[in-house]
Amino acid sequence: MKTRIGTLAVLTGALALVPAGAQAAPAKVKVRVEGATKTIFEGAVKTDVHPVDGGDGSGAHTCDGTNGGASSIPGPTATGALDDAAKLGNFSWTGSFDPSFSDFSVSKIGPNASTSTKFWGVAVQGQQLQVGGCQFKVSPGEEVLWAYDMFGKKHILELRGPRRARAGKAFRVKVVDGQDGKPVRGVRVGGKKTNRKGIAKLRYRHIGTKRLKARRSDSVRSNQLRVKVLRRR
Repeated sequence: MKTRIGTLAVLTGALALVPAGAQAAPAKVKVRVEGATKTIFEGAVKTDVHPVDGGDGSGAHTCDGTNGGASSIPGPTATGALDDAAKLGNFSWTGSFDPSFSDFSVSKIGPNASTSTKFWGVAVQGQQLQVGGCQFKVSPGEEVLWAYDMFGKKHILELRGPRRARAGKAFRVKVVDGQDGKPVRGVRVGGKKTNRKGIAKLRYRHIGTKRLKARRSDSVRSNQLRVKVLRRR
C-alpha cells in the first residue's frame, strides 16, 4: 500500500524529470465564439503560453495548464486561445479569477453577459470541459468553442459537407451533434431542414461562395461551412 509520503516522493521524482523551463509548443487551433444571437468569432488562432488578464481588476494571471495542479508542463489553453482570439478579432471578454479555483469564471464575451440562468461554456472537440479553461491544454488542429448558454442547449451542432458544388446540381450536407457524432433532425441549414439522418439536400443556381450555418433553437449553432458553387460543366 502506498503511503502519502511515498506518493509525494513519486510525484517529486516525476517532476524532477521535467526539464526546467519546458513547455508545450504554440498551437494553431480553431476558435469559435457563439453568442446569444450571432457568431462573434470563428477562425484560426495561433495561441501560446502567456499571462491572461480577465479584466476584473486583479491583473494578469497564469493560464498555462498548470493551474490547480492540472499539469506539470505549461502549454496553450482553452482560455488562452479565447484571449488570443479576442485580440485578433477585436472583441472583448471578461472573467473573474478565483484564486482557490486557480482559474477564470468567464462572465461576458462580446455583448453577451451571463445571467442568473444563462452562462458561458467551453468545449474542445465538441466535448464540454470538466475543468477550467486555464487547466485544459489544447493541441494543434483542435476546435475550441465558447458558447453562450451552452449548458441550456441540447446539441452542439457540427456541419459537414463538400467544399465545392456545381450550379444547379443538388448536394448533401449533414448535421451531427459534436458531443457524440449522432445525426440531428430538424436543423435549418441553407433554407432546408435536416431529415432523421441529419441530412439536407441543397441546390444553388448561381455561382459564388455560400457560407452555411446550421441552426436549431435548442442547440448551439454550428461551424461555418463554405461551399464554392462552380459553373455547370
